[in-house]
Amino acid sequence: MDLGMKRILIIGGDSFIAGQFIKKYVSTDSITCYSRRPTGYEKEIVVKAFRDMPVEAFSGFDSVINFAAIVHRPEEKNKELYDDVNYRMACLLAQKAKQAGVRQFVQMSTIAVFGRASRISAATPESPQTYYGSSKLKADKELLAMSDREFKAAIIRPPMAYGGGMAPGNMLRLIRLVNRHIPLPFGSARNSRDFINVKNLIEFLHLAVEKEADGVFYPTDKEPYSTRNVVEEISRQLGVHTVNLPSPSIFLKLIEKVRPDLYQKLWGDVVIDRQLALSAIGYEPRYTLEDGIREMVESFKQRK
Repeated sequence: MDLGMKRILIIGGDSFIAGQFIKKYVSTDSITCYSRRPTGYEKEIVVKAFRDMPVEAFSGFDSVINFAAIVHRPEEKNKELYDDVNYRMACLLAQKAKQAGVRQFVQMSTIAVFGRASRISAATPESPQTYYGSSKLKADKELLAMSDREFKAAIIRPPMAYGGGMAPGNMLRLIRLVNRHIPLPFGSARNSRDFINVKNLIEFLHLAVEKEADGVFYPTDKEPYSTRNVVEEISRQLGVHTVNLPSPSIFLKLIEKVRPDLYQKLWGDVVIDRQLALSAIGYEPRYTLEDGIREMVESFKQRK
């Protein structure tokens, strides 16, 4: 197995995580990316539809990393759209890669395949609760079935990513919320949630490519955090004082009943078994919550 310069084809080069990956490894690997929107990267090919990429587009690469997806959108109710992009298109791209002689297909998946599970271990059943999670699980299963001695499928199921400047998602929403200087209801939030600094995630991805890893992987930061931990770190980086008020149990029960998705994100637990998360290919996370929040807050201040 060659651990030197890798020839990597990225699909969905205009996604946030793909951009972070390219920025870090463009000088050490031969990277080509296909995107829907131009990003300015030198070896970028802009296409209208990834599914129309010919088999020849995959020739000559060691690994393909597929970032293309429709992420969870509460307003999107079209199950077929999720299946078409996250499931059928992903499998079509993998089939073309295999036909072209690519040795590894890396699929960005999600822990949403476990639904509302609070503890994720090797024994946790996959039970997605959203069209997004369901479509990703279908792709994961079919891609793993395609794997053989000549073609490796690596399924990456990270928790919520943050850092790297302005990572989209709930962490950015929390930064905006803390910056409003209003009391917040997280004083009694003693939950435990896994996150991953995007720098840890892209290093994990690169190691998976270097080792031509196959199977299912759950990269995370070294330790989980509570929502209160996160809010306190954001406050510290913003240089503001945030009053975290305890939430009455009746209030939390109401939120859990009326908005179970919101309750799970802010007060619920999502913890991945440490052995499952950290030991699979020998990656040791180097970046912390403090590192990632600092980057996000600095970018937030510059763009205000």
